[in-house]
Amino acid sequence: MGNRLLIIQHERREGPGYIADWAAARNVALDIVDPKREMLPDGGYDGLIVLGGLMDVRDREKLSWLAREIDWLGRAIRQPIPVLGICLGSQLLAHALGADVIEMPTEELGWLPVNPVPGWKMGTGLVFHAHKYRFAIPAGARCLAESKLCPHQAFSAGDNILGLQFHLEWSADDIARLFPKYFARHGSPEIFHDAGRRALFEILDTHFSPLISVDAPSKSTSPLRRFAQRLYLQ
Repeated sequence: MGNRLLIIQHERREGPGYIADWAAARNVALDIVDPKREMLPDGGYDGLIVLGGLMDVRDREKLSWLAREIDWLGRAIRQPIPVLGICLGSQLLAHALGADVIEMPTEELGWLPVNPVPGWKMGTGLVFHAHKYRFAIPAGARCLAESKLCPHQAFSAGDNILGLQFHLEWSADDIARLFPKYFARHGSPEIFHDAGRRALFEILDTHFSPLISVDAPSKSTSPLRRFAQRLYLQ
């Protein structure tokens, strides 16, 4: 396996954030694609991250590019590569796996706690939320975290798919740009971002270990299976 990571970015203002820092530190090449304006590739990548966005799954009826992306994801997740979805991205992955995406009675916005299931070491319990929809857990998948307002904050499916409803990748500058009213009122303490960045790096190191361990293949267990054993207690 190589080290080329494809990122699907739905909004110009919402980029990979700390993911780009991680990739630079790990010598992982990023290919960033805007599905509104570009065709998604048939191959040539070794991992996939699907970022957030302002739309939701129901918009596939009026957004042809989103319908194409969802169909593409249905094929992509069958490939033996690590896949991560964040916020909208996690909902799209869950939908591609056959699960519902549900509107929440109350929006989650801001720094709020999440509770990982026993055994899943997320690295931080305080994360930034910005969503009014949530995913149901796909058949055969496992819920990894919950919050007071949202029973499903993270899930794993198979050996290679991980969905996070929250954002660890955003910096304080990202939040100030995306949510100026929230930032003006509440700020976004760097101590929260430092913990989130460390947690993100740990998750990415584990989930995308095949991309950063290309010279050290296992003699007995595949990188994806080792990832599943460590992170998901399988």
